[in-house]
Amino acid sequence: MIRYQKDRLILANNGEELVERESEGMPFVCNFNEGHVFIGHHIPWHWHDWFEINYTERGSFVLQTSEKTFEIHQGEAVFINSSIIHEYDFPKDVGYYSLSCDTRFPGGEPGSYLDRKYFSPIFHSKSLAVLHIKPDSERRIRMIACILEFLRALREEPDAYELAVRERLVDFFLLLSEEAADILARDRTGNSRDLERMKLMLNYIYEHYAEQIGVPEIARAADISPRECTRCFKRSVSRTPVRFLIEYRIQIASVLLLRTELGVSEIAAKSGFTSDSYFSKIFRETYSCTPREYRKTFLETKGQK
Repeated sequence: MIRYQKDRLILANNGEELVERESEGMPFVCNFNEGHVFIGHHIPWHWHDWFEINYTERGSFVLQTSEKTFEIHQGEAVFINSSIIHEYDFPKDVGYYSLSCDTRFPGGEPGSYLDRKYFSPIFHSKSLAVLHIKPDSERRIRMIACILEFLRALREEPDAYELAVRERLVDFFLLLSEEAADILARDRTGNSRDLERMKLMLNYIYEHYAEQIGVPEIARAADISPRECTRCFKRSVSRTPVRFLIEYRIQIASVLLLRTELGVSEIAAKSGFTSDSYFSKIFRETYSCTPREYRKTFLETKGQK
């Protein structure tokens, strides 16, 4: 089954997307997303235990990880590994499929023979965070063909379609292990430690963003120094902790503008800004309009539907 017009993520306090809640007991969930329906044409930093495969049907989008930026164009796909922190930007019109899947679905229970031999090396790789799949080689074309086949099974739901999806995923991972053989051999150290630290610090920000917090408080959440906190944020999300906090506060403010009738000053305070003028300055830098203009445009667009 493919769900259409998803417009937000269900996030836990630590930034984890709760894809299991969306799946209603299935070991996977597939959405067809259009970038313009997300607030600010943006999906904020998040992660999930399930791996993700995206296929772009039209347009393009930008995927940002801690180490690299990818622009995924029409006809291309991207594999996002388990527990990788990432975000999306949709500067242009785009429609893409997003399959999130329990890592146990293609390979069985962790520790099983097939899991140990074929799947765990991928899911526990410290180097294979993301693989951008362009149709520019025979193997990559076959990988995209596997994606299109399981999407067709999800769309049409023939008898035992879940098994068809699993079969195509197994084919995809066999090709993926071949494609990423060199990457898997060059696993780096440190990613796992940074991930655990980031979960703690993100959780602290998500719970205390409305308070007057700074780098020392964020660092204490992971029991590290402020300097190491800054280095960890730069390695993981290519931002300082302060910049991440400001961007998160602006995201909260944009939601309050669209979903409440609170005044701009009250929204600024609830989002953690102590100065209305600074809030308006940062908001304009982010969305190229004032908070009031942002709300007005949304209400006018909503009234036209």
